[in-house]
Amino acid sequence: MIVTDHGKPALEVRPYRDTARQPLDVLRGSLIRYEHPTDPIAVDFWTAAQ
Repeated sequence: MIVTDHGKPALEVRPYRDTARQPLDVLRGSLIRYEHPTDPIAVDFWTAAQ
């Protein structure tokens, strides 16, 4: 349905469609590179430690 304002389209009303996706699907493909995943992490790299 299109709502008009003095004959000009002003607003379109459509049925709601739930486009909820699984959280892992949203993150899929977002990691570009992960080098040396088994290397130890220095204490000063942790932001929670500050």
